[in-house]
Amino acid sequence: MTEHYRQQVRAFVERHVRPHVDGWEREGAYPLELHALAGREGLLALGHAPDTLPEDAPALGVLVEELTRSGAQGITMGLASHFVSLGAVQGGDARQAAEVIPAVLGGDQRIVLALTEPQAGSDLRALQCRAEPDGGLYRLTGDKAFICNGGRAELLVVGAVVEGALGLFLVKGSAPGLSHERRDCLGWRCLPLASLRFEATPARLLTAGKQASRLLQQCLLQERLNLAVMAVTSAELAQEAAVAYCRERRVGGTPLLEKSVIRQRLAERHAALSVARLYVDQAVRWQASRQLTAAQSAIAKNVAVDTLEHIARDAVQVHGAHGCVEPALVERIYRDARLLAIGGGAREVMLEIIGRTL
Repeated sequence: MTEHYRQQVRAFVERHVRPHVDGWEREGAYPLELHALAGREGLLALGHAPDTLPEDAPALGVLVEELTRSGAQGITMGLASHFVSLGAVQGGDARQAAEVIPAVLGGDQRIVLALTEPQAGSDLRALQCRAEPDGGLYRLTGDKAFICNGGRAELLVVGAVVEGALGLFLVKGSAPGLSHERRDCLGWRCLPLASLRFEATPARLLTAGKQASRLLQQCLLQERLNLAVMAVTSAELAQEAAVAYCRERRVGGTPLLEKSVIRQRLAERHAALSVARLYVDQAVRWQASRQLTAAQSAIAKNVAVDTLEHIARDAVQVHGAHGCVEPALVERIYRDARLLAIGGGAREVMLEIIGRTL
C-alpha cells in the first residue's frame, strides 16, 4: 500500500505542484485550493478513510518526502504538518475530534499549531499567553510568533497557561479578538508566516496539565521526525543537482566532476548523506512500532539537518553564480535549510534532549 500511495503523491506533485512552485515562491503563498485537491485525492489522510486520524508512520514519511521533492519545503510544511495539530485535537474531546479531523483530512479546513511566542521561542515553561475561564469556554490573551499559515487557517491549536499549567486550546481562525500580521521570512517563501495576537479570544479547551504536556511531547516528536525526513530529502535533491551540474560544467575543457578535489568533496557528502538517510529511515520504523524516543528523534533531526547544511553549501559553491540567483533549486534549498535547524526546537535544544540520556 505504501508504494501505491507514493505513486499517488508523486503524480499529485508532478501535476499540481512542481509546475507552479517558482511562481508561488515569488508570490509568497501557494493557493489554499491545494488543500482541497490533496484532500479529494486522499493524500492528506495518507490513503486511508478521512473519518479518523490514521497511525501510519511509513505513509506519513512518504508524504513528507514526496512533497519535499517538489523543491520547496514550504509546500511540505503546508500540506503535511496537520498531523501534529490533529494529534493534539484527538487527545481532547471526542466529539470535537470527530468534527475537526474529517474536515482537515478531507481538505475542507486547515489547522495549524501555535506555540511559539516572541519572547519565549518554543520554551513552553516561559509561555505568557493566558487563558481565563468564561462559562463553558475560555478567553485567550497573548501573542504568538512565526506561525506557518497562521493568518489563513480555519483552526488553530494554541498553547497557553491556564491555572498555572500548560493548556492546549482549539481556536477558530475567524474568532473575535484574533488578529494577525504577515512576516517575511528567509526561506519557505511559498508558505505565509504570521504573528498572532489574541485579545480575549474565545477558545475551547482540548486538554491541560500533565496530559497536555505528554500529548504535546508526542506531537513534537512527530514534528521533529517530519523535519528530519524533509532535511534528508532536500539534501538528496541538492546532491543530485550538484553532481549533475559538475558532469556538465567544464573548466579548462574538463568536466568539474573529473577534478579530484571536487569529486572527493561530493563523495564525502554522498557518504554522510547515505548514513543520515539510513538513520532517518530507521527512526520512521521506530515510530511505526511506537518505539521512537525523544532522543532518537532529536538525533535524526540534527544529523539530517547538519548533513543538509553541508551539502546545500557545497551545491551552491560548485554552481558558482548560477547557484546564487533565483529560481535556482540549490539557492532555494540553501535558504530553506536554515529554518530546519530552528523549527521544532533549535539544534541546541536537540542536543540537550540527547545529552539527558548520556
